[in-house]
Amino acid sequence: MGAQFDCRQYHITDKSDVKKLWVQSLEQDLYDNGHSYSGTIGMLGPDIDWRADRFSTPDECRKFIEDNHQKWEPPMAVAWGNGWIVGGWCSS
Repeated sequence: MGAQFDCRQYHITDKSDVKKLWVQSLEQDLYDNGHSYSGTIGMLGPDIDWRADRFSTPDECRKFIEDNHQKWEPPMAVAWGNGWIVGGWCSS
């Protein structure tokens, strides 16, 4: 089995709002791509690993998650100035 990186960018700073949007994104992804090894965010689940790390840009957040997230772990969330990136390596 492989893994593909997938994430979502949210232009809001409130964690509870990010969590709600993340769960909506998961539900839509599972509907669109199924429940088995799609390589998309539906494979990550609703629990979020909120990181204290903060970066200047969404690209820096994305790179941090790509370098530090492990497949089968909950999605990682990293903040930047105007929002959050949530995602990780998804089983495929």
